[in-house]
Amino acid sequence: MPTPCRITFQHDRTITVPAGTLLLDAASQAGYELRTHCGGNGTCGKCQLIVNQQKRLACQTLVQSDLDVAIPPQSRPPQSHNPSHSPSRDRIASRPQFPDCGTVALALDIGTTMLAAESHDLTGSLPFQTASRPNPQRKFGDDVISRIQKIMQDETTLPEMQRLLVDAINDMIAELAEKMGVNLQNITHIVAAGNTVMQSLLFGIDPSPLGTSPFQPPVKDFPPRLGREMGLNISGMVRALPIFGGFVGGDVVAGMLAIQQTSRKRSEAQFPDHATLFLDIGTNGEIVLAHQGKLVAAATAAGPAFEGAKIECGTQAGPGAIECVNIESGKITVSTIGNRPAVGICGSGLIDAAAALLELGILQPNGRFADGKNHFELVSQSESGLGEAIVLTQRDVRELQLATGAIRAGITLLLREYGLVPEDIGTFYVSGGFGQSIRLASAQRIGLLPSIPLERFVFCGNTSLAGARLVLLNPDNADVARQLVERSQHCDLALLPRFQEEFAASLRFAGQPTLDKPFPLG
Repeated sequence: MPTPCRITFQHDRTITVPAGTLLLDAASQAGYELRTHCGGNGTCGKCQLIVNQQKRLACQTLVQSDLDVAIPPQSRPPQSHNPSHSPSRDRIASRPQFPDCGTVALALDIGTTMLAAESHDLTGSLPFQTASRPNPQRKFGDDVISRIQKIMQDETTLPEMQRLLVDAINDMIAELAEKMGVNLQNITHIVAAGNTVMQSLLFGIDPSPLGTSPFQPPVKDFPPRLGREMGLNISGMVRALPIFGGFVGGDVVAGMLAIQQTSRKRSEAQFPDHATLFLDIGTNGEIVLAHQGKLVAAATAAGPAFEGAKIECGTQAGPGAIECVNIESGKITVSTIGNRPAVGICGSGLIDAAAALLELGILQPNGRFADGKNHFELVSQSESGLGEAIVLTQRDVRELQLATGAIRAGITLLLREYGLVPEDIGTFYVSGGFGQSIRLASAQRIGLLPSIPLERFVFCGNTSLAGARLVLLNPDNADVARQLVERSQHCDLALLPRFQEEFAASLRFAGQPTLDKPFPLG
């Protein structure tokens, strides 16, 4: 029988686990969420703990004796909370029983990183409410490929991932019911949108076919299911949007549904002969091209750099994350979320930093530092919130090049397949919360977005949630979504003859210098 070992976390919480327990699992058992961008493979280095005054990776350390463990702030996700009981159970147990008050339904965005929900009283007597949560599946890795690999390695991981997702959604359901002052029984149904993997995991469908060539989705349409059969605290059905194919999921269908009317009013009126391009920037860069009645969807694996993963001092957007990098009097300055001391750099700050360093000639178009060094200090040790300098390394730049190159190559190839160039784009829609946070000048400077007139770009926020809302409030829009899928074509970019050549060429930072005119980084 394994020897029991006592672990004291943060000097105030002690648990006992059998010898041989992974320290990462012990931390989770104690209620502490750690950053595991690589899914516990030991490659991202973000779950570093101080174990008996020595640095150790939680995902690579087995407990063999009693331990004292300190958790550095940078090893926990932004806005992590102290360990507590499940919020959903607490709310369900303690919330007063409100009188019945109409029919309430939920629109749900199942993001790889974040979950977002809206509650709508279909009688129109109550204002809608919102709730959001980090996706708890992050413990299996920041990107969908890591999560698929975990499922392929261990089939018991699929029900665990589904349970984590359902528990988080139930927590949001309870919060929204409380905010609206209604009983849980009033939450009648849900319309969900997410990428192909996230929707599959919600419905308990194995996404493993997407883990091996030819990368086919397990299903293209998701039959409605009773919420209680899935473990959700609602009496009615759960519906999900159909998918385009491959990694281009229901969130993109929702996005196209959300921008359809806007596209007609804007692009067809102002640029009747031009194309419309839709881009959702994330670990998968999903692209949809609409031109002359054709609709073509594709995905490109950008990787998790935009989420701060695989970046030396990377972090997700949260208090203290560097979100803007500016040029002031020829020098680099930074701004953080909440004006807190810097604890790391998030995706928008990473793009800004590269753009500013390119502008000043500190970084070369090939991605190498001009002075031959292997890093650039953004924040000094004395000014950092971590007691150590915040730096941008040569490896970080390489990760950004890979992410940027994947998206740029995808846009270029998809346009080329239909005889188009970037200048033919009448309206360029950029979707997602991350898309809203980046600065257009910086994205164009590094070549992430094409150098077309600024007025052609539209940053449209969370179109996944917006599309789910449209179906929720008007069921006829479900048919419109299916029609979008039926008339679309899915393009596998990796199978195109010039994919590798174009991707290699796109690794170079391709934006044009702007020192001869104002560069809006300040």
